[in-house]
Amino acid sequence: MKMKRLVATMLSVAMVAGTVTGCGANSGSSEGSAATSTAQEGETQDVTLKIWVPEEEVEITDAMVKKFDEIHDEFNITYEIAVVGIDEAPQALDTDADTAADIFYTPSGGVADLAGKGLLLPITKDYETIKDELPESALNAVTVDDITYAVPFSPNTFFMYYNKDLLTEEEVKDLDTIMAKDLGDGKYNFSTHITDSWYSEMFFLGNGCTLFGDDGKDATDCTFNNEAGLAAGQYIVDLVENPKYIEDLDGAGGSEFKAGNLGAITSGAWSAPEFREALGDKLGAVALPTATIGGNKVQLSNFVDFKTITVKSNTQYPLAAQQLAVFMGNPENSLTRYENQGDIPVLESLASSEAISSDFVAKALNQQASYATNQPSIPKMGDYWDPMKALGEGIYYGDITSANLQAQLDSLVDSITGTLTE
Repeated sequence: MKMKRLVATMLSVAMVAGTVTGCGANSGSSEGSAATSTAQEGETQDVTLKIWVPEEEVEITDAMVKKFDEIHDEFNITYEIAVVGIDEAPQALDTDADTAADIFYTPSGGVADLAGKGLLLPITKDYETIKDELPESALNAVTVDDITYAVPFSPNTFFMYYNKDLLTEEEVKDLDTIMAKDLGDGKYNFSTHITDSWYSEMFFLGNGCTLFGDDGKDATDCTFNNEAGLAAGQYIVDLVENPKYIEDLDGAGGSEFKAGNLGAITSGAWSAPEFREALGDKLGAVALPTATIGGNKVQLSNFVDFKTITVKSNTQYPLAAQQLAVFMGNPENSLTRYENQGDIPVLESLASSEAISSDFVAKALNQQASYATNQPSIPKMGDYWDPMKALGEGIYYGDITSANLQAQLDSLVDSITGTLTE
């Protein structure tokens, strides 16, 4: 009788600063390590797999791997499941590929960068079981030079939740209308993450600025410092100075929203379970609002990509890792993830089902996706996050004001495009 052991480890990854060495990374082919990790036909292979998932997915991942074991007697797998967020895992892999998990979540926007560094294993085994159910946009997002590197399982973008007791369906269409309303003492009107570069771009993209050109592929182009960018930056400066605004720093906005003290907040489908529990029938969800920036009313536009499951290139068990990654993204597990975590499935058989297509959260996500901008997937995207985060923090903490905004935007663009060092 085979003995299988599950170790659920709750930990946070300590980000270690240092030079990226790509230690252990190979060319991205699974063939190099297959010889040492493939059992002879008819034999059971002892396998150890480390899996990184967000904290809220530990339990369902535990259930997934048990089901995987039931249909894969050719493996005797010892699992180590650790808590590492989708926003942390790619950097942790980049920092030390040897100690990184075999399987982890990655935003599709980071797939090309990691694949280009040789850190991701192509996903080929069993991929045909889900490929026909994936929309072309999802396939394109995880394909680099005709090689597939990830299993997409949910559209990844944010929209806006609102409290129907505080704001009407008509009022939530426009951010200036939201901010103008008097909700009473102790109430906030709007919250988002200006200090998070995955959120703050909505004002710039909404006002017509581009990151890496119109198609997201020109590494030398960013227009966040032009006239439209200056107007977007000024809008953010004014917004954070408004006492009716609360920054969602360390979940502060989310806490006020769940307590009924906040009119509207930006977040994604992952927040739906806790917001539904807190507000019940008072919860609404819509696309991001319009805003008047630089005298023009514009539709706020954010990044959209996909949440994906990826495998590191130097895993000792490429066959088992690939098969488990695909299994974790199959219809059954995508439905489990939706029912437990709120992630809207990307697989078309699920996305088009009555239960999901009629979900007001799914409708809000899909509506916003139509307004959103595809997140650039070129490796240069890695140079966007920290400078943009620094801009948001500078504005929020008051170091960047109207007086020095243009200079800071110029510096931002130089940092992103690398023109200062060229």
